[in-house]
Amino acid sequence: MGVRRVRALPPALSAHGDPVAPRGSADRRFNLHGVSEVHRTVPGRSAGDGAAGVTSRHCDVLVIGGGPAGLIAAREVASRDPGLDVLLIERDRAIGSPVRCGEGVGSAGLAEFMDPAGAPWVSRRVTRVIFRAPGGLEVRVADGDVGYILDRARFEPTIAAEAGGLGVDIQVGTEATGIARSPGGWTATLRARHGARTVAARLVICADGVEGMAGRWAGLDTRVPARDMESCAQYVVSAIDFDPEAIYLHFGHSIAPGGYAWVFPKGNATANVGLGIVALHAERGRTARDYLDRYLAAYFPTGVTTGYTVGGVIVHPTIRQTVTDGLIVCGDAAHMINPLSGGGIVNAMKAGRLAAHVAVDALRAGDCSAPRLERYHAEWMAMLGDDHVRFHKLKDTLARFDDAFLDGLARTVNEIPLAERTLRRIFVAALTRHPSLLPVVVKYFV
Repeated sequence: MGVRRVRALPPALSAHGDPVAPRGSADRRFNLHGVSEVHRTVPGRSAGDGAAGVTSRHCDVLVIGGGPAGLIAAREVASRDPGLDVLLIERDRAIGSPVRCGEGVGSAGLAEFMDPAGAPWVSRRVTRVIFRAPGGLEVRVADGDVGYILDRARFEPTIAAEAGGLGVDIQVGTEATGIARSPGGWTATLRARHGARTVAARLVICADGVEGMAGRWAGLDTRVPARDMESCAQYVVSAIDFDPEAIYLHFGHSIAPGGYAWVFPKGNATANVGLGIVALHAERGRTARDYLDRYLAAYFPTGVTTGYTVGGVIVHPTIRQTVTDGLIVCGDAAHMINPLSGGGIVNAMKAGRLAAHVAVDALRAGDCSAPRLERYHAEWMAMLGDDHVRFHKLKDTLARFDDAFLDGLARTVNEIPLAERTLRRIFVAALTRHPSLLPVVVKYFV
């Protein structure tokens, strides 16, 4: 599960929901750390609000957001068509910082984009997954090449360096405060250290994260039902004892109502320890950090906390409309997060790559209309989005089972020999011993 720092979230729904400068010009800049302050989103400013006396710039593709989705989108656009002028803006003053998630990724997904062998941005290779039931019973469910724990403060700058080497203009400490349709595309109002200005782009890729507003400014519905927004907290904890090649996922209403707790190894005796909760299921007045403090006191009482982050994770399926004329939304901003796990790094990278491919094809054809870009939404849903719809329904159903059920399920799974403990075998065993799960499978997977 990822922890995304939240600044200015779009209002949540109820629990039930509601309905041309020369390309390749010499002024391109690649500056990851050259500004001195971080700016906050201005949610009250509507599309098209501008500032007097601003200077204008034109580009082919404007990418809003310098996380995994935006960085991969920018890199892929520049790689596929070096003649396109690509501008990426990131409101924070450094790419990859502050760290906003547990930093875990699967091996297969990561390998599609980056080679982790000997990479300085890998904190730890993970070879085991251990589930913990509410009562503390441990269940090992995977052994082998499981995944990696990243050092995102190094990982994302590495992608940024690759994108910059391909000619992408990366500007940090720069945020979009509004966008408006203009002839030939969109005009974005930007705010940075040296004041406000506008940028005209033929196509915009919105990858501005959980709290992103660009999609809404463009008229897309990116709101989140309250029941699908998890509040998260995470500490970096040292001097604790755990298996350094395993990730731990601890379930139970008493542990993290509506979510789970995690331990992701970062180094010898150091790990990211966090949890996510759904506030609607939590004890009145208790925050995610309250639950995390209680968790640390129970399981790592001698641990030394060296850092923390709090934020939100969307566990809602992909928004119904991810494109409009000249604009694509991807990554967390489009709710492209696995609703069961809360994981979104690789999903964001896949979405960014897909957005780039569709964008380049549209620009080459001279047609950036919504019908032309709709291919992006269709291919995303076929790739992962439809699975996320099913996972979301399954998550809702599993949330109805109490801690006693989960403890019993753990005992059932531990009866399966470890070498035969595949997810398929676990699922069959769960259905055999706990037939109450059968309606879930019939309703959502048959």
